[in-house]
Amino acid sequence: MRRVPLLFVLLLICTACSPPDHDACIEGFTCTTLRVPLDREQPSGPSLDLGVIATDNVDAPRGVLLLLAGGPGQPGVSLLPRLRNNLHPDVLREYRVVMFDQRGTGPKGINCPSLQETVGGSDFLTPPTEAVDDCAQRIGAGVGYYGTPDTVDDIEQLRQDLKVDRLTLDGTSYGSFTAAQYGLKYPDRVQALVLDSVVPHKGFNPMGVDLMAATGGVLTAACRQDPACTTDPVADLAWLVQHGVSGTDLMESLSVASLNSVNPSLKGIPAILHAARNGDDTGLKELLRQTTSMGLSYDTLSAGLHMATLCSDLRFPWSGTANRSAALDAAVRRLDPKRLYPYDVRTARDQLMIQGCLRWPAARVSTYPASQELLPRTLILHGSNDLFCPLEWSQWEQGHARSAKLVVIPGSGHSVQRDPRGQQAVRAFLLV
Repeated sequence: MRRVPLLFVLLLICTACSPPDHDACIEGFTCTTLRVPLDREQPSGPSLDLGVIATDNVDAPRGVLLLLAGGPGQPGVSLLPRLRNNLHPDVLREYRVVMFDQRGTGPKGINCPSLQETVGGSDFLTPPTEAVDDCAQRIGAGVGYYGTPDTVDDIEQLRQDLKVDRLTLDGTSYGSFTAAQYGLKYPDRVQALVLDSVVPHKGFNPMGVDLMAATGGVLTAACRQDPACTTDPVADLAWLVQHGVSGTDLMESLSVASLNSVNPSLKGIPAILHAARNGDDTGLKELLRQTTSMGLSYDTLSAGLHMATLCSDLRFPWSGTANRSAALDAAVRRLDPKRLYPYDVRTARDQLMIQGCLRWPAARVSTYPASQELLPRTLILHGSNDLFCPLEWSQWEQGHARSAKLVVIPGSGHSVQRDPRGQQAVRAFLLV
């Protein structure tokens, strides 16, 4: 297994943006820059220059396909030449595909060296307090202007600059959350939505409760699909957590393993867990070392932007209280250990989002549209072996969309459009 970046996808295009100020664009693409205000209530104040990349077929018959990048923290400009391979050739012919560097990402994005070094692009690893404090200080007074609603309005500005009436949006993981939020706020500007490996637009518990509760079912099913699996990976994982192996480290590695670019079948992992339980932790140490988002550079996935967005977007136990620690203690006491199995209460408390945002400055809190029903025509993709996003989230999303089809791909993992079956489902949906 190899080290890989996390979550995926966002498409955008621009023909009326300012000239690019970055390196020459790749052949077959057009690169430009979109200038947006940091604070939309202060349009003459500080601004951000966001890189934009688009395929050259400006007159594509079905318009613009906007791929939304994941993380949060992934860029767009550097990803599109690769992510284009996840789209069927018929889709590439019919749509102009675009991505952009969302605010705080890419070469001009937020760079917090100590936080980047210690957690990389992780959703789970516990961040050192000093690294969190240093990152917040580096961002400074603009720390509250990196929430998803800010990106949603950047997308709308881009649509206006493109002079197109509607966008088709395709978002994976965190990108699905962004796409859905745009669909909620600007439903008349959306032609269709593809939501891959869904983060539900209602948000989620930052303690990771939903994912922990779903882990046992995913591991059991993956074991049944592998004739070589003769052990109980859920019991083995629980034993390891109970005997001192970091639950957040295990969540990190198992989730990254479930990426469709790594090991979506989770083959070999039950044997590694069982061997570690029986005293041979060689395979487990290698799994933890290799299957991680540690080592990613800030322009591949910005840990600082990741923290800034999550701390604005999510709702925490201490919201509206002066004593954050006491509120967190009370929330931890209310947790049901049975729902966390095969992980434990300590794993929930040590989550990156909890320990990072516990110290993050109080700033703007993201506000969302009152309507919770998605109106555009929607395709939802889920891989049965996804250990980042539970199936429950995709099912909730389908239940809160007026016209949504849910496609579950057996044996697939996170980022379903890397799977040929997912690509075919998108082709069928987008070329109706």
